[in-house]
Amino acid sequence: MSQAYPVKLMDLSSERLQALSPQLRRAARFIVEHSGDVATRSQRHISAVSQLPAPTFTRLARAVGLQSYDQLRDLCREDVLRNKTILADRAKSLIAEVNENTEEPSLIARHAASAIHNLQRVVEQTDPDRLTNAARLLADARRVVLIGEMSARGLMDYVSYMANMSLTGWKVLDRASESLSSELAFLGSEDACIVTAVSPYSTRSLKIVRHIVEAGIPVVAITDNALSPLVPLADHSFFVVTESPQFFPSHVALMVVLEVLIDMVIRERGIEAQKHIAAVERQNHKLNEYWQEDLAANKGE
Repeated sequence: MSQAYPVKLMDLSSERLQALSPQLRRAARFIVEHSGDVATRSQRHISAVSQLPAPTFTRLARAVGLQSYDQLRDLCREDVLRNKTILADRAKSLIAEVNENTEEPSLIARHAASAIHNLQRVVEQTDPDRLTNAARLLADARRVVLIGEMSARGLMDYVSYMANMSLTGWKVLDRASESLSSELAFLGSEDACIVTAVSPYSTRSLKIVRHIVEAGIPVVAITDNALSPLVPLADHSFFVVTESPQFFPSHVALMVVLEVLIDMVIRERGIEAQKHIAAVERQNHKLNEYWQEDLAANKGE
C-alpha cells in the first residue's frame, strides 16, 4: 500500500527532525539547503558533493515516512517549482532581471509581496501560547543577553535599543569592548538569552550559545527551520521564513517576531515598564535628543 508523505521535508515537526541521527540530520540539512541539486542530479553526485554515503539519503527517506529516495527527490523538484533556489542562483536571477527591466517599482513590489508572504507564514505556524511562555520567561529574567552575528548583528543592536527604552538589563553579548568570559562569568539560571541565526549559520553564535546552555541559562531561539543547529540548544524555538527575490535572505519576518516578543515582555512587566519608558523620554527631552523646529529663530524670516 502506498504511504502518504509530507508535501515537503520541512512539513515534519521539529521534534521528529531533531530525533534523526546526526548523520541523517546532516543529510536532511543538505537537502533543505540544496534542493535544486537534489532535484536535478543523481544520487551518486549528491553523495559526492555532500560527502555522505548514498544509502544515507535512502535511509533518510524512509525515516521521514517515504518509500524511496525517488520520492525524496520528487519533494525537492516540487520545492524548485516553488522558486526555492540557492543564494547564488537568486543573485544571478536578480542581476539578469535588473539588466532586462529597469522598472524599479516592479522589484519593490516583488520584495513587498515576498515579505507579506513570509509574515503570513509566520502567523500561521507560530503558536501564540508558546510566544506567551517565552515572553514570560524573558520578563521574569534578571538580565537578558542578546546574541547575533553576521546579518543578525545589527538586528540585535536594534533590539537592545528598543528593549532598554522600557526594560533594564538587556544587552548584546560579545561586543569588542568587553571580554566574553567576563560577561559569561556573571550570568546564571535566573538570566535568559535570545539568539537569532538563519542559514548560513554563524559558527561564533553557536559557540557562544553552547557556553550559555552550559551555564544553565534558558535560551529563546529565532531561526529559519527545525533543522537549524540552534533548535537542540533552545528552550523555545520560533521559525521565520526568509524567502526573498534577491540573493540575500529577508529579515523582515525575523524583525517582526523580535518586536512582538519585546512588546509582550513590556506588557508582562506592566507599570514598571511604563515608568521606565517615561523616565527615558524625560531624559531624552532634557538632553535635546529629539530634534524640534526652532520657531524663535524663524520669526524674522
